[in-house]
Amino acid sequence: MVYFYECKPLEGARTYQIATGKDKYENDLLIKYGYRELNYIWFHTDKYSSGHIYLKLYPDEKSLDDVPAEVINDCLQLCKSTSIQGNKMNQCTILQTPWHNLRKNQHMKPGEVSFKSLQRVRKKQCFARDQRLLNRLAKTRVEVTEEVEQLLHQAKKSKDGDFFLRYINDNRDKLIEEAKTRKQAKRQRKKEEQEDGFDSNLSS
Repeated sequence: MVYFYECKPLEGARTYQIATGKDKYENDLLIKYGYRELNYIWFHTDKYSSGHIYLKLYPDEKSLDDVPAEVINDCLQLCKSTSIQGNKMNQCTILQTPWHNLRKNQHMKPGEVSFKSLQRVRKKQCFARDQRLLNRLAKTRVEVTEEVEQLLHQAKKSKDGDFFLRYINDNRDKLIEEAKTRKQAKRQRKKEEQEDGFDSNLSS
């Protein structure tokens, strides 16, 4: 499963796309099937486990220096919130580097990466958890669950920098409805499990 968020912290500003894998296996797929044309910047907590957060830059943006500070802060907060250790801290260091600077080999564990050049890695501090900011991002989240690897492979083959922007825009309503259906099914299963447990207690 891959999550896509819309980042637009300021009225009138343009909207940015943020992507992250649900777990370390999807994060590995995002590394494997990434490509330069996506213009992704990668975020990860320093020295702690966390989600791999990808911010898509616009074609006229060459680095984070060209990105509004509010957008970068959204990525920092989202990254920190996905770290069990980092989320508990008042201050946490976040690493940032272009996707194409990530190095992955067959000896690394799922989710583990290194860098081609440490000079391309930057560090920023993320401070106390901003729940209002995270709630704003959560309201924009769209989940891609079906045939994730095939979709990522198709995107890489296309070399289209706007592949995922178009995919989400074209399929947003369907993806949101599928997510609602999954949540309802999960609640129903939990309810049935609780009822089964209650019946078992009565009969014992």
